[in-house]
Amino acid sequence: MNYIILSFSVIVLLVSVTVSYIVIFHPARVMAHNGLLFVSNAAKAHIACMKAAKYVRNVMYVKIKINAENSSQVIGRQIVNIYTKAQTNIDIRLMVKPYEKSKDIITRQPIDLIMYDSESAKEVEVLRKSVKSLDRGYRLQNIDTSDSPIENNVNEEVKAYEYVALGGTFDRLHNGHKILLSQAVLRSTRHVTVGVTDVNMIQSKKLWELIEPVEKRIETVLQFLNDINPDLEYNVFPLKDLYGPTKDDPKFQLIVVSEETVRGAVKINEKRQEKNLKKLDTYVIELAQDSHPRRHHEEEDKVSSSNQRMRLLGTLLRPPRPNPNIPDWPYVIGLAGGIASGKSNIAEKLKSKGAAIINCDIIAHELYRPGLPLNTTIAQSFGDHVITSDGEVDRRKLGQIVFSDKSQLQKLNELVWPAVIEETQRRVVALGKQGYKVVVMEAAVMVRAKWYERCHQLWAVIIPPDEAIKRLQKRNGLTEEEARQRIEAQPSNSEQVAHANIVFSPFWSYEYTQSQIDRAWQQLNEYLDNKK
Repeated sequence: MNYIILSFSVIVLLVSVTVSYIVIFHPARVMAHNGLLFVSNAAKAHIACMKAAKYVRNVMYVKIKINAENSSQVIGRQIVNIYTKAQTNIDIRLMVKPYEKSKDIITRQPIDLIMYDSESAKEVEVLRKSVKSLDRGYRLQNIDTSDSPIENNVNEEVKAYEYVALGGTFDRLHNGHKILLSQAVLRSTRHVTVGVTDVNMIQSKKLWELIEPVEKRIETVLQFLNDINPDLEYNVFPLKDLYGPTKDDPKFQLIVVSEETVRGAVKINEKRQEKNLKKLDTYVIELAQDSHPRRHHEEEDKVSSSNQRMRLLGTLLRPPRPNPNIPDWPYVIGLAGGIASGKSNIAEKLKSKGAAIINCDIIAHELYRPGLPLNTTIAQSFGDHVITSDGEVDRRKLGQIVFSDKSQLQKLNELVWPAVIEETQRRVVALGKQGYKVVVMEAAVMVRAKWYERCHQLWAVIIPPDEAIKRLQKRNGLTEEEARQRIEAQPSNSEQVAHANIVFSPFWSYEYTQSQIDRAWQQLNEYLDNKK
């Protein structure tokens, strides 16, 4: 008999290495960091996984006992079953490498819980001894599957290839990615190449600014591959075009794609035919349905990174750092966002929650008023023609100058920013004395001026640039070119996100935007309560 391993975080029964009895550990008392689940009956594997998952916090490895002659077929079926049916939030990893009794089991994560189903109970000591990555304080836990129904699955034929290729974004590795990677590894006897889309290939994706850096995605994919079968060769690289090495490398024999990316495989084979190379066989993965309930209709039914990124909106992306340069109270939130991004609407929603709002853009306009020093300075720096007959600064004329010339914009910023931040900080202090616990500083230049350094947290508002251009045209009566100049003169969405603790996107419905605000405000209050 052979064994196959799945990775799951699990809790197990407490066992002493020197004593022959087993102590059952109650899951309410403690959870294991990482677990290893042994399953004897493949038809009950996903049920065993669901039952075992409650004992594990991080990663759970699963090892399935199978016959050598049909191991690939069984595992191919269980890859789908486990990743689509075992509904759990822990990191499940099905190791597709068959287990040989003569070889030890070594996992990348140390195992502090060994779990086994009812059929494996008689072999538990043998199984325990085979695991060489046990944590010193490991425990054992029986997973009762005796009353679980057996599913009759049809196992498909699995053809083996030496060189297999696939590609994808692989942002925040989810179960759909795991199915794709696992099916590729299952079909390879020697080498798997994985192209991970680089930044030039992701900018058409929803909320692409929240996609992890390509270096991190490559590292995550490589770790997963080595977890499920460490004996193959892997080449995981940043993919800068559709084809990668598959268009002209004769060694490749199979490409693994999803239903959404089949067209890419067709184009690759067209290129290979142009070069008189043999066409790649294509294995197509069905899209996995998302087991998480949709929060709003804007989300997709399938398992997708887009859904995951949408669910990050309004949540803490990075913890706030202590800021010794400003007082602890009031707690200052910097609200960043480009022109027409919807940040003022977000600010109003935060105001309704109880925050005080300081609009730095309005402060700047107030400082432009006739008779004030900044009004005179602007006239001297940019010419009297930017001042109306009433003595007001003509913002449209001034904008035409500064948004078409970066040096002029820099000059304006050097004049305005010091006066604005000085007045803003004066108002923050005043609002704190009035009893406000949270003050929101709203500014389009928050990131470029580095005013977030005077805040406890930075919250950023982003929408697609094309949408911002349309909104700005409609709101300000600008031409498309004028609107584009203003948008491009500001920090990009990526720059805003790079510094932000929380990100909002009011691109969808009112209700979806409100849900983001509700999550952020709840998390903020929980954080502030813990600070007291």
